[in-house]
Amino acid sequence: MKKHIIPSLIAAAVLSSSAAYADSIYEVYKLAKQHDPGLRAAAATYQAQKEGVTVTKGNLYPSISFKGNLGYDNIDSPSSDYSNTSNTVALSLDYPIYSPALNYAVDSVELSSQSAGISFSNAEEDLALTTLTEYFNLLIAQSTLQTTEALVKSTASQLDRAKKQYEVGLASITDLQDAQAEYDSVRVTQLSARSSVSYAQKALFQRTGQEIKSIPQLSKDYPIRLDPNMTVDSLITKARRDNKQLRILNFTVESAENNINIQKSNGRSPTVSITGSLSRSDNNYSSGTTNPDGVTNTSSVALGVSIPLYSGGAISASVRQATAQAEAATEQRASSLQAIELNIRSLYLDLQTAVAQIEAQQQLIRSRTSALEATKAGYDVGTRNLVELLDAQSNLYNAQNAYEQYRYNFVLKKLSLLETTGDLTEDNIKELDKWLIAKN
Repeated sequence: MKKHIIPSLIAAAVLSSSAAYADSIYEVYKLAKQHDPGLRAAAATYQAQKEGVTVTKGNLYPSISFKGNLGYDNIDSPSSDYSNTSNTVALSLDYPIYSPALNYAVDSVELSSQSAGISFSNAEEDLALTTLTEYFNLLIAQSTLQTTEALVKSTASQLDRAKKQYEVGLASITDLQDAQAEYDSVRVTQLSARSSVSYAQKALFQRTGQEIKSIPQLSKDYPIRLDPNMTVDSLITKARRDNKQLRILNFTVESAENNINIQKSNGRSPTVSITGSLSRSDNNYSSGTTNPDGVTNTSSVALGVSIPLYSGGAISASVRQATAQAEAATEQRASSLQAIELNIRSLYLDLQTAVAQIEAQQQLIRSRTSALEATKAGYDVGTRNLVELLDAQSNLYNAQNAYEQYRYNFVLKKLSLLETTGDLTEDNIKELDKWLIAKN
């Protein structure tokens, strides 16, 4: 983790809400990091846990305290009449030289601190995946709108042509009505697509605190393929080692096992401590008393031993309770591991399917293009009707739109797989940026 990342996140400046024209997906992610309160909370929690280690370790060191008193006494009685001015200073020492429970307590807070650090990294990774997903949701919505607007334009052209042909008697009222119905249908789709774009923009605004109006698009050359060296088994092995949630659960199990030692130490291990004190008292008496003036110096040192003998069965119960909690944590980790392995297998299969779908969709686009050209030619010579032409046109645009969505979904699946294996880093985001190009 980079130095000063925690304070910088906690002290991040509030960003303005004016419209932003992001040059890269990485810039959008940086905006999200600065804007996200959950990430700042995770950073503060991590900082607090680190300080907790220092606090707990302090219990292992000597504790030294100073005490001072300044007093004045006035005695007025039938037998005596005098006054006394006194001052006392004292130093005391308390040093636990042997305390297994304290050592285990230090281990516990160190585990909590390390777990909080992984939790912070996990929060960063979750935020990255969420932000990138919302980014690509906007790309998908914009792609759908772009395709729909092209279809609206083409359908409007066919409607205009049908109107002119109807006016000169070359088309029937049925052709005109079919063209109008198709145009009305795609206009409804266009309105829905615009709404989807607006919703996706609002989601990014909520995430970043800025209105993201213009984002680069995925290059047509983005490689749709899987690493031949990547296997399900290798991915699972990596996830076992690097998945953030599993690492947190590993610390949870280790902390629960350490708690067993704490409970055993509290009830069965002796504690040894050294205590000592130095004091100096100075008394000044007035006349009227036989008490002598002078200085009294006192020193003491003691070795104390405390051995727990019986606590009504509470210690044994605490050990059994801690053991059960450790077992529960272990089983929870096993359950999470099963879910992660299943998710990896599912994502890997989804990626394989996506590659095949994209290849098939490319062929479908070529087929739809040929079909549209043939239908146009047939319509021009009167062998195909307007409905067939409109259907062929719609089929091509739908195939093109589906192709873009398959590509974007392929990227999202890859990102999800990276997150599951604990490898969704800023470097990955920057690498993805290389395949995003500005609109023409």
